[in-house]
Amino acid sequence: MDQTTIFLCEDSIAGICTGLYDASASRLGYRRLRLELNTGANDMELFCRYITVDPDPEKTSKVVRAIRQKISEQAWEYVYRAMLSAEATRADDIYRYLLTGFRFGASSLNRLADPAVHRLLELDRLVGNESHYFKEFLRFESIENDVLFARIRPKADVLTLVTPHFADRLPGENFLILDVGRGTAAVHPQNETWFLSSLAPENVNDLLSGHFDEYRDLWKTFYQSTAIQERRNYELQRSNMPLHYREFAPEFEKDVLR
Repeated sequence: MDQTTIFLCEDSIAGICTGLYDASASRLGYRRLRLELNTGANDMELFCRYITVDPDPEKTSKVVRAIRQKISEQAWEYVYRAMLSAEATRADDIYRYLLTGFRFGASSLNRLADPAVHRLLELDRLVGNESHYFKEFLRFESIENDVLFARIRPKADVLTLVTPHFADRLPGENFLILDVGRGTAAVHPQNETWFLSSLAPENVNDLLSGHFDEYRDLWKTFYQSTAIQERRNYELQRSNMPLHYREFAPEFEKDVLR
């Protein structure tokens, strides 16, 4: 029996890219290896060899450059968004696509009958849909020092896809968008370039415990003033704005919907 080698990758862009590099460099063949995200609680399989992959910036750069040059810029965009998805199999899914991508080049994305290509496009669609919804449903609240603050809890890691939308539309504002589940924040200084920052749990709790009344009251007032009780259609409302996106929307707090 051939032994399967499983590469355990850190759950990050650099971690997955390094796993892709090491898997390819191993020369084991795609039938004898698999990539998994290293959750720290992976179910170990019998008769498998496990290799833990440490993120490597140089290997990451080589993988990104190879995808862009040997497949296409568009392929890299799909792969990047797939890496942001919440699907546990995404590292291996991307590896399977790259086998096709490096063989057929730019035309590989047109091979929709190929399961690996279909899966990559599916991951891209899931991430794209979620980031689109958050661009529509994200709510800013005013905090001290004229800073706008918003909270999201996305399934996929869409913060880097959502933030440019608001940086383009609010260039003159200081704002911060917090991904509550991951403890990361996108910080946009007034008229400057935005950047990502990792926050300690206590800093996340400090932000979540704040009282931000001005914008919260604005959204509540707007919702109440435009809603006609007799015409409320909660099924349609949930279809237009799924419950997943309402956690931090002040107009949907319980006291509004009474």
